[in-house]
Amino acid sequence: MMSVADIIQLVVLCALLFFPLGFLTRHFLRRIETSLRMMFFRPRYVKPAGTLRRDLTVKAKQKND
Repeated sequence: MMSVADIIQLVVLCALLFFPLGFLTRHFLRRIETSLRMMFFRPRYVKPAGTLRRDLTVKAKQKND
C-alpha cells in the first residue's frame, strides 16, 4: 500500500513534468494545426485558375474604347 507521502510526491512530480509540456504544446499547436489544415483541407476562398482567363480571340470594339 502506498502512503500519503508517496501519492503527494507522485502528484508533484507529474505537475512538474506536465505543466511545462502543456504550455510548450500550446505554443506550437497553432503552427502544427495551421500546417495540417493547409496540407489537407482546400481553402474555400481561392478560385480556380480558369475563371479569370479570357479567350485570345476576343477583342474590344473600336467605338467602345
